[in-house]
Parts: sequence; C-alpha cells; structure tokens
Amino acid sequence: MFEKPRGPFAAVVTAALEEARRRGDRRLGTEHLLLGLLHDPDSAKALGVELESARAALDILDHEALKAIGLDLGEPQSTALRRHPPLKLSALTSGARAVLDQAVKATTVKTRHTGPEHLLRALLTCEPPDVVAELITRLDVDRQAVL
Repeated sequence: MFEKPRGPFAAVVTAALEEARRRGDRRLGTEHLLLGLLHDPDSAKALGVELESARAALDILDHEALKAIGLDLGEPQSTALRRHPPLKLSALTSGARAVLDQAVKATTVKTRHTGPEHLLRALLTCEPPDVVAELITRLDVDRQAVL
C-alpha cells in the first residue's frame, strides 16, 4: 500500500516501517511512527529532535526495560547495522493503529489529505504506558509548544 510514497504522509509511514525493520521489531508501533516523522524535515524541526538522538534514546529505553525484568545485556548497542526482513503495514500495534486513525480523523474536509502534522499531533497526545510518551519525555519535547 505504501511501497511507493505518493505524499508526505505515506513517506513518513514508509520510513516508520523501515525504522521498525532496522530495529528488528516484528510490529510497527508508535515509537516507529515518531522515528518515521523525524525523516520529515518539518516535523523534526517542530520537535527540535534529530533522528539519531531519537534512535539512541529508544535504544536506552529498550535497554532499561530489559534490565528492569532482570536481563542485563551490557551497554545499549546501536541498531543501525541490523538487517531484518521488511514489515507489512498490517503488523501495526494497537497503539499505532489508534494514532493513525486519530490522524486520519483529524484531516479536515478542506485539506482532504492526511499530513505528517496530523500524525505528529496524534503522537503528542499519547500517554504512558505507550512507549512513545516516554520517548517524547526523554527527548525533552515541549508538547504544548509543538501543538
């Protein structure tokens, strides 16, 4: 469905799928949607976050979560060099599905298309225990300033 991006929103979702694949995740979650948004220069500027910083923060969150359940794998390692099979858009987590639905519903009749800004607003409304809420906090994003 999104193999050849036709617009900015499709490009963000395609980038999110690639981010999930790079991390070795079997499902596309809200954290991947945020990473996908950071491929969009306007979204990255609005958040004041660079893609590499967000990837590193997510690696640390993953490491901390594993350590909390007794799995200490040493220092967090970058996921940049991992290679995994591509994901399909049907592999959405329930949180990612809800965020995408919210973004589409926010589309106005006047614009008639969903843009990255709709997805960004939807992600900023996520609350714990959704991992993207913790990631946004870790990245020190001022939600109110962005909204």
